[in-house]
Amino acid sequence: MTEDRLKKACLFMSACKIHTLIACHPKHVYYLSGFSTTARPYWQIGQTCCLISQNGLRALILPKPWGKEFSSVSVFQVVEYSGGAEGCAQTIAALLPGQSDVKVGADLTWMNTPLFRALSKEAPHISLLDEHPVLAWCRMDKDLSEIQALYQACKISDHALQKAGLLIREGSIEQEIQTALDSQMIQEGSLGGGFTTKVISGSNGSFPHHVAGNHQISAKSATIVDLSASVNHYESDSARTYLTESPAQKECSELSCIHQGICEILAQLPKKLRPGVPVSDIDRFVRKELSRLRPDALQAGTIGHGVGLHAHEYPDITPDSSELLQENMVLAIEPALYLPGHWGIRIENMFHIHCSATDIMNELEASYGHL
Repeated sequence: MTEDRLKKACLFMSACKIHTLIACHPKHVYYLSGFSTTARPYWQIGQTCCLISQNGLRALILPKPWGKEFSSVSVFQVVEYSGGAEGCAQTIAALLPGQSDVKVGADLTWMNTPLFRALSKEAPHISLLDEHPVLAWCRMDKDLSEIQALYQACKISDHALQKAGLLIREGSIEQEIQTALDSQMIQEGSLGGGFTTKVISGSNGSFPHHVAGNHQISAKSATIVDLSASVNHYESDSARTYLTESPAQKECSELSCIHQGICEILAQLPKKLRPGVPVSDIDRFVRKELSRLRPDALQAGTIGHGVGLHAHEYPDITPDSSELLQENMVLAIEPALYLPGHWGIRIENMFHIHCSATDIMNELEASYGHL
């Protein structure tokens, strides 16, 4: 898999006329080389970097003594450094091309300031370009191992969402439910997730990024549960909304009608998610359908996004996106409506796009939540 990813990265580098690429984000390093540390976060062990170039350079730069953790891949040269940012910069600079007219890309948003300054000093002839598009485009096209990990993570998410349906009742506390769901996902093998588990009910649910608190769930209310599991570094993203209403109340309830309407939107998506379809078309369809349900309710800034090494990654499902859907993309699409100060309803499924069909990755029905 590493060789395939490197070839793909070099193709995109060539298209962007980038000769050498410096990856600093821990997940970018993992994506290209397979190296990761799970025992300690990167800010404790020091900066790790991965360098690849069009002339065949494949270098993994690690702070001493962490190279010993690495099961070497034959195509990579492991280079250890000491001396903090200055030592790392000296090691990188020694591997960079000597010509000033050669383009070098780096994920600048993840290169810390001391390393950037030290590298500018060690290699003043190099102007670093933002390489974000290169790896963002690479990561949109998932290989089999990535897709399998995402299916496993999605399954763990489904089990947690199913447990939420057993815990959410009038009088339940948001934080207590969050703790129980996080514990279950860890027991099933999740190594954290892409974001803090959200259990938000009533008026809290009208704020999309609210977090669980001591709020008590009330009768005749909607509770959003939005969570992420992580398997082999790949993160799921799924959500359900639970209605604490009696069967009689659901017959004429506005919350129930909106809940059902959002489920129907999600049910139509597999036929619309096809390679070659503009991402903006998906945004347009979902927003139009949401407006029909409740024109005065607020919609989220993004209707969905890519899923992979991060629970939220490229592309964003927005009206101004220029991307086209492609085979082997994995997307999370989350139609939602919010009435400020009153309620929010969000239901999110993950989708795997094939060449001729699209699969809903969640086994748990979108309609799950009518308690």
